[in-house]
Amino acid sequence: MKNSWDRVSGSGSSNSWSSQGNQSPTPQRSCTTLQRRLSHFGFAVQVVVPKPYRDDKFFFHALLSQLRAMDIPIRNELPSDVDAVADVIVDAIFGFSFAGSVRPPFDHVLNSIRSSTARVVSVDVPSGWDVERGDTAGVGLCPDVLVSLTAPKLCAKAFTGRHFVGGRFVPRQLAESFGLELPPFPGTCTVVEVPKPA
Repeated sequence: MKNSWDRVSGSGSSNSWSSQGNQSPTPQRSCTTLQRRLSHFGFAVQVVVPKPYRDDKFFFHALLSQLRAMDIPIRNELPSDVDAVADVIVDAIFGFSFAGSVRPPFDHVLNSIRSSTARVVSVDVPSGWDVERGDTAGVGLCPDVLVSLTAPKLCAKAFTGRHFVGGRFVPRQLAESFGLELPPFPGTCTVVEVPKPA
């Protein structure tokens, strides 16, 4: 029998929980795209939004409307039996703009994810990490996989799990002007695994 990680990366039924929070639109949009695609591929997806969005956050409300239109359940907390119902948790709670301390209700969600045995995939920056210095406060998630959007952030130097870069949008001249060393994308791939440093 395949383990749950194989089911998520391949075909078959699996349960995926995505946790979203107050972050910049890019990781939020990427996570919503992932949730929709997993649902289209037959995965049972559920979404956790720990804190309601303010009424003036039209962009975020539109993303949630897309999920509701696909009958993807949206909850305000992880279930107490998350290990029984989830193979993978997609962490998109905070993004690269996170600063300060983790406050309620997000602290409870991070604690629940940390105590879970489900695999964790973080989008762009593991929640609770400083974008440049990593998990300096010791309260961030330690995901199994990190998917950096566009380019790895400085905190990725402290990450020891599997690391992927998603997105192939940076023109060569721009990468050169900022000194970005992006991994080569083979063929038409838009996602590539970053090799571990030797």
